[in-house]
Amino acid sequence: MIDIGKIDWNEEWKRSGPGQKGSRGSISCLGRWSDPKRCRKYDKTAKADNWGRSWARIRAMKITPASRVLDIGAGPGTLAVPLSGLVRHVTAIEPSAGMAECLMENIRASGIRNIRVLTRKWEDLDISTDLDPPYDIVVASYSLGFPDLRDALLKMNDASEKYVYIFWFADMQSPWRRNYGEIWEHLFGVPNKEPGRPNIIFNLLNQLGIYANVEISKEGHITSFSSIDEAVADQGAGLGLTTKEQESILREFLTQKLQPDNGNYLLRGTSYQAKIWWEKEG
Repeated sequence: MIDIGKIDWNEEWKRSGPGQKGSRGSISCLGRWSDPKRCRKYDKTAKADNWGRSWARIRAMKITPASRVLDIGAGPGTLAVPLSGLVRHVTAIEPSAGMAECLMENIRASGIRNIRVLTRKWEDLDISTDLDPPYDIVVASYSLGFPDLRDALLKMNDASEKYVYIFWFADMQSPWRRNYGEIWEHLFGVPNKEPGRPNIIFNLLNQLGIYANVEISKEGHITSFSSIDEAVADQGAGLGLTTKEQESILREFLTQKLQPDNGNYLLRGTSYQAKIWWEKEG
């Protein structure tokens, strides 16, 4: 029997974390958002229904009108923009040029004056010189594309005075494997046999002496495309497909999965989400 206490969970993250070198069916977080069209599409989805999908995460955090928030991997403002009307100040970190452009446009369009934007990677920032700590809340929402998770988590903890919140996939499984498991072997020539995996984030926090809370929720999601061609191009880029044969396999799969809806095509899915959070001691 494996003694999980002896596993170096940071090395496990480096080996199999999101977009790590050698992982099939994914590209790095920064690479995924290097395409301006993909950023614009995500921006439109995020803003739908007045940032409707953001509010469950916002309500899950212990914010007050006096809170100062550090949002790591802010995207187009998925949390930062709606949060800005509820808290004193938000510092939004977004290294992707495409996402940062959408974020700045959303700030200007809403006339927001209490969001500061930093367009650098979290791992490249110095807390003492680049930021203004401590923050009441530090949050990383589906933005853990860090090469070294240990350093990233310790820096989050150091930047916070009260709470740290991480939102991530509960089963630690690549969403691409989950969504395309049926055709994974046809796409990449390897079986889709990714077993149930322990929560690397939670276990690593334990090794660091940070004892976090975990709450699991079920979430449905819908992605809309104007055509099957758009769906194939978008999902193929996310999967990192490189050949016409792979594209053909994906097209056949999506032709069966996509649901027509008033001239658009909907891709529906369900996933289990984890809120991992802790309160700073002292």
